[in-house]
Amino acid sequence: MVRETISSRILKLLAQERRAVAADWRIQIVYMRVALSDGFALPDQAKTNQLIKKLRAAGEVEPVRGISGVYRIIVPYASVLSCPDEAVIQEANPTAVFSHFTAAQYHNLTYEIPNEFHLTLYPKSSGRLPLDTAWNDWIDLAEPRRRAPKSIHGVHIHWHKSKAEWDFGHTLGHIQGYPIYITDLERTLLDALRFPHRCGGATEVLHIWKRAITNLTLDVLIDYVERFGQTLLRQRVGFILERLGETSSKLDDWAAESVRGSSARLFANLEFSPDYSARWNISINAPDAILLDQSDD
Repeated sequence: MVRETISSRILKLLAQERRAVAADWRIQIVYMRVALSDGFALPDQAKTNQLIKKLRAAGEVEPVRGISGVYRIIVPYASVLSCPDEAVIQEANPTAVFSHFTAAQYHNLTYEIPNEFHLTLYPKSSGRLPLDTAWNDWIDLAEPRRRAPKSIHGVHIHWHKSKAEWDFGHTLGHIQGYPIYITDLERTLLDALRFPHRCGGATEVLHIWKRAITNLTLDVLIDYVERFGQTLLRQRVGFILERLGETSSKLDDWAAESVRGSSARLFANLEFSPDYSARWNISINAPDAILLDQSDD
């Protein structure tokens, strides 16, 4: 009986996960699982690098062009699997979260097809594990390198940094069978309002909110707004929710706490407008009639 090589064992495990792409850190984890199963010494980074060289020399993996440390698997099983760009990007930066316009598209909130990707980065202390790994995989390993490639197949990748205390509102999504981290519906709405230029502009953001209103969970959205702790965000969200027909005692509280000022605009990146909400002390500097339009937008 021919004994399986370490390389073939690793490829078999990757096949079981239906992976057509794997980063160097993932190959090392699978290598360690094989070592633990067979009772030989755990591989260090040097041994993992040697293994990857063997896999490349044998024509079993090849580097993803322009993204260091990530490899396409080119053995027969992988040829029948899709390999979406999102899977490659997530391998390159395994704790990043797809967000903004990318998340809006994922949640079917926009009819636009953004020719770009948006991801948010949080401090390393976030505690988010690389997908398809467990805590015991990392006992003897440092956190994987978090790469930030500028583009993939000519499509620009935007990387946005955020605070550790704002590391919430994320969920597990799937693209063609591959798991990814992505902002949930409620967080996507807030990020769109906070950064409209990352979501197609103010008009598109209002359309996004209108399309989401029947599916969002109001209590979750309110909790997220409170966690941001920003008075102006409460004013903006409260105004939009009421225009969309939502009611809550919390909205009354927010309205009572609203403040006036030159920055009190529905969209911070647009000029002040004389159209004004007295209840929310906010300049309505975008076509909010979109929120009331009952036609198919």
